[in-house]
Amino acid sequence: MRPRNLYLSDIKKTAILISLMGMVCYFIVSCKHEGPAGAEVPSTVQDSVLSIIDEVAVGDQPRTVLKSQLLRAFRLHGLIQNDSVKKLVLDSVARNSLRYRSDELARMSAEHLQDIAVAGSDTLGIAKAHWYLGLYYLRKDQIDSAANKFYYAERFYRLSGDFINAGRSVLNLAILQKNQKDYIGSEQSTVRALEFLEGVEGEQRRIASAYNNLGIIAKDTEKYDLAIEYHNQALEYRQEIGNPALEASSFNNLGIVYTNMGQYEKAIETFNEGLDNDSLYYQRPITYAKLLDNKAYAELLGGKEQGYPEAFMIPFRLRDSISDKSGKVQSYLRLSEYYLMIDSVSVSHTYAKDALALAREIGYQRGEQESLQLLAKNSAPEIALNYNNRFIAINDSLQKAERSFQDRFARLRFQTDVLEDERNRVIQTNKQLQLVLLSLIAFALLGYIFIQRRANRKELHYQADQQKANEEIYSLMLSQKVKLEEGKQIEKQRISEELHDGILSKLFGARLSLDSLNAKVDDKSVGIRQSYIQEIKNIESEIRSISHELNASAFNSEVMYVDAIEKLLRDQCTIHNIDFELNSDHMIEWEKMSNDKKVHLYRIIQEALQNIMKHAKADEISVQFAQLVNGVRLTIEDDGVGMNTSKVKRGIGLKNIKSRVKQIEGNLRIHSEEGKGTQITVDFLA
Repeated sequence: MRPRNLYLSDIKKTAILISLMGMVCYFIVSCKHEGPAGAEVPSTVQDSVLSIIDEVAVGDQPRTVLKSQLLRAFRLHGLIQNDSVKKLVLDSVARNSLRYRSDELARMSAEHLQDIAVAGSDTLGIAKAHWYLGLYYLRKDQIDSAANKFYYAERFYRLSGDFINAGRSVLNLAILQKNQKDYIGSEQSTVRALEFLEGVEGEQRRIASAYNNLGIIAKDTEKYDLAIEYHNQALEYRQEIGNPALEASSFNNLGIVYTNMGQYEKAIETFNEGLDNDSLYYQRPITYAKLLDNKAYAELLGGKEQGYPEAFMIPFRLRDSISDKSGKVQSYLRLSEYYLMIDSVSVSHTYAKDALALAREIGYQRGEQESLQLLAKNSAPEIALNYNNRFIAINDSLQKAERSFQDRFARLRFQTDVLEDERNRVIQTNKQLQLVLLSLIAFALLGYIFIQRRANRKELHYQADQQKANEEIYSLMLSQKVKLEEGKQIEKQRISEELHDGILSKLFGARLSLDSLNAKVDDKSVGIRQSYIQEIKNIESEIRSISHELNASAFNSEVMYVDAIEKLLRDQCTIHNIDFELNSDHMIEWEKMSNDKKVHLYRIIQEALQNIMKHAKADEISVQFAQLVNGVRLTIEDDGVGMNTSKVKRGIGLKNIKSRVKQIEGNLRIHSEEGKGTQITVDFLA
């Protein structure tokens, strides 16, 4: 069965916790420089380098030109100020340098990319740099360094959330581990690669490679049934993508397993399935030669006697024609083994020595080992001992190198696991701290809400009490005003009676007396008397008019409320030596207005007066009540220094005015200019 994605969800959760650096805005360098070859660099260096990268990506120029362009882009990248663009350039240079076999340029670009990514905490950039360096070291046959880079590439790709490239990286590591016979580590890495890649569209080839790697591990550890299962799974994926050359490789691997199991007929049948592809000879001659050689060997072990050594010479000549030196070593070994089987020791010895020389030339240690084993078998005892000792020395050296490789990676995995455990512990601790902090915040918020609600309730009670008190105050004011007016009315009536019954009567008598004196007929006396009589008439008329006015009913709510406002203005303005003017539209029906609104209007005027006295430095104040179509307008103006309305909005006095305007459901407007005074307008429904 195919391995399941056992750990993918945990990996995703971990990746979510890693935050990546955001892309910064492009910064264009607009000066000219001299290029490395002396040519003038375009003024916009960034655009020039990006243009080179685009040309290389198309790849329609000769390889030498493309390599030169990549080198030029690398030399110019240091002039780019934007780190994001610089990383983009280095990424492209490293990738394409590997593509066009400019290995050293790829290494330098990857190292520069790694430095910038580390400085900027760019996890994805670090992962790419490790990937490119892993491919570089793999080409240089520096297995330890390559494996180390692929190991870290997988870690950083995983942390950045790029699980596909994480799977590719760990698959490369798995193959290297298998080649170093770290079978346990390779198997673990391969399973992890499958967890990342299985089910991903377009990754069938790598998934097949992963199963093929598991098959080889199972074969080398003599778990043949499991090896067959894995190789068949690899074959299914390769048939799915329709790649006959890779299918033939899977048939070859299956045939080798059957050969090791001693099932020679099944092995020969499997090799023939691989050879059924007519184009394999031209597409993959190396695989074609392997199939021919392995088939001939299976037939030899199965008892076939005819057609030898020609059956081994055909793949040998093909390998020689394509310079497949490791394949030639294998052909030499098969020929040596064949001649040893037919007791032609000298010929067997010759082929074994040829295999040993070629294996040493190309550094093919496995071929060297097998050559020494055959030479020990087909040589004289005293010489065979020397070959055996050399075989043991090489074998011990290889085993020591393999153990060293395994130990280094075991330590690396251990150190990384320790760091992972520590990191997970820190993350868990942070989660717990966050939970505690959130709990404290929640409790604090609940406490604040509780306290605030209590304060709000108290404020509502206070406002209700204040409103009730205001109404009582206003009622007392009106009551006092009524009593005052009643006293005034009584006094007016008394004065009226006095005027009418006393003074007026006396004046009337005087007029009669003067009329009687009017009998004198001299012109002077007549003129004087007539003037006095007319003056007395005038006084009489005036007193009568005053008497009527005083006797009229002046007791009404309009006069009482407006008088209260006038008294407030007079008291305040007299203290501060300020002139005032009060106008009230006679159309306003004060008796129909609620006492609550009257109290709020009174307090608004009072608050405005206090602000004027404190800050305005005014000489004159005007208060006006005007009747509107749907309400009443109160206007309070002064000729003071004015104010900055954006700052004064935070004042306590204005807050009180706003609060009272809101309670009478009115609309407040404030207009002020520095040096031109202030106007406060309140519109409300009466």
